[in-house]
Amino acid sequence: MIEKAKVLADAPGVLNKEDQPWVVTVEGNKIIAKWNWMDATFFSAAEVNKEIKDYSFTVTLDDKGKYKELDTTENKSGGVKMSGGKMSFGSSSSSFAGKTNQKSFSFGTGTDNKTGETGFLVHKFDTTIVKKAVRDYLESCGWKKAGLFG
Repeated sequence: MIEKAKVLADAPGVLNKEDQPWVVTVEGNKIIAKWNWMDATFFSAAEVNKEIKDYSFTVTLDDKGKYKELDTTENKSGGVKMSGGKMSFGSSSSSFAGKTNQKSFSFGTGTDNKTGETGFLVHKFDTTIVKKAVRDYLESCGWKKAGLFG
């Protein structure tokens, strides 16, 4: 088993790849994979909506060669809608922390706020590919996922 300090120090260099949409950082004894998988403004004939969706997968390493996992999601939306000659504004936000497996595919006409690209947008999201990359790295270092009680 590779010692905790080395596993943490090497994690960003091993896990960050140019072709993947998430970024891995280390904070203390935690490896955090963050994915801002949607930041877009969508347009339709009667409304404009801004959607921001973030996902984080955090593993916390203990001193015994084991790690615990935590998923967090944050979703924010807001927009303007025209209906019956009246304009209305609305916004919402939600967050979650725990364990989750999610896949999502969405599309629409709008602007990708990260790239500035305008037109037909497609956003794909799958938590399993983030988790697999981090878990495979930890397994290659000799680390094991902690059970329910430790």
